[in-house]
Amino acid sequence: MHVQFFVDRTKVIAGPTTLYPGSSTPDKPGKTIVLYANGFGPTTVPVASGSVNQSGTLSPLPVVQIGGIAANVKFAGLVSPGEFQFNVVVPPTAPDGIQTIAATLNGVATQGNALIAVQH
Repeated sequence: MHVQFFVDRTKVIAGPTTLYPGSSTPDKPGKTIVLYANGFGPTTVPVASGSVNQSGTLSPLPVVQIGGIAANVKFAGLVSPGEFQFNVVVPPTAPDGIQTIAATLNGVATQGNALIAVQH
């Protein structure tokens, strides 16, 4: 499984405050973030070959960990051809700093180089 996560932020850049001083900010524990990924496989609604509209959820939900701590996954599904969206709550006990973010589905884990900035 090859997966790349993208954090969706509007008007604010996710990252340490030093990334873009005055413009970037870490995510806070308890905040729901939106991640985008690819490569998670079949959904509850079969993919329609050639269709520009795709949907369906992953079942079971993937296990997402931030800083090695399980996060609450509120939604995981296909939102367009090949693009999955995960709505994930940053764990309240996630430590401050740059943390790894990874997902596991049906025993297969994503690569370990995706990062997220967290600050209480």
